Amino acid sequence: MARPKKVVNDSDIQFFGEIDLNDQTGERRSEYPAWYFDVHIEELREGVERKQRQLDQGLILPDQVQMMKADIERENEKLKTIEKSRPRLTGEQKDRCWNAYKEVADQLATTMPTRKQTQDGLVNPHDELKRMKKTKHIEIDPAIAKSCGVKPVNGKVTGDEAVKCYKILGKVLGESTNPERLRRDGQHEAYKSIHDLTKMILEGREIRGT
Repeated sequence: MARPKKVVNDSDIQFFGEIDLNDQTGERRSEYPAWYFDVHIEELREGVERKQRQLDQGLILPDQVQMMKADIERENEKLKTIEKSRPRLTGEQKDRCWNAYKEVADQLATTMPTRKQTQDGLVNPHDELKRMKKTKHIEIDPAIAKSCGVKPVNGKVTGDEAVKCYKILGKVLGESTNPERLRRDGQHEAYKSIHDLTKMILEGREIRGT
């Protein structure tokens, strides 16, 4: 006998639907909801259309027709269920999601090492692992975090958890879901090497922030 479905979150904003839950345990099947993956949805839709064409053109052996029809029906139902699970937010909910998205994006941009620091080998891998996996340091609306499948502690999440929230919220809002776009390029003088700063001085170029 299947166990009762687990409540997804305590917020009025739902990002995970029943299709995302294990029938037996009620736990989430994956880190991201089914509607998040546009490529997978399109592949499923194209597969249904291809099978239907094969049926219509009489390309399926008679003893396999019923099986093909059952496959089409099952996959069509899956597509409908995925579409039904896609969030349809009210204006107030969109504003709340947008505020959370922007706050998380700003904090990720501030805490992520710059590209230059990474390229120059100045990033301590132990500190980076701690930032991404262990330390809850990114503030976020707790209810929004729970809707994204993340458990905040005192209203804060880890770097990895913040990235997950950023991607789901971005998808809902039609905004960027690529956290690398948040990474600072390290072009500000504060991130330049002594060699680069010396070269700027010799060339008579202005050093901002001094």
